[in-house]
Amino acid sequence: MRQFLSSGLSLLRGVTGDDAYEKYVAHMRSAEPPQQPMSEKEFFRAQMEQKWSCISGCC
Repeated sequence: MRQFLSSGLSLLRGVTGDDAYEKYVAHMRSAEPPQQPMSEKEFFRAQMEQKWSCISGCC
């Protein structure tokens, strides 16, 4: 039962994007080993800037 709940929670985190920072850090460690990944705060700030930068209010 515990494993079932754990895998369900993991799936939910993946669907909602809550695990985005962990995926980013894992990617940076495998693809860019010498480069230091952004902090969690910097990562989410960059995500919000990217998300909202395309909204121009023209329509």
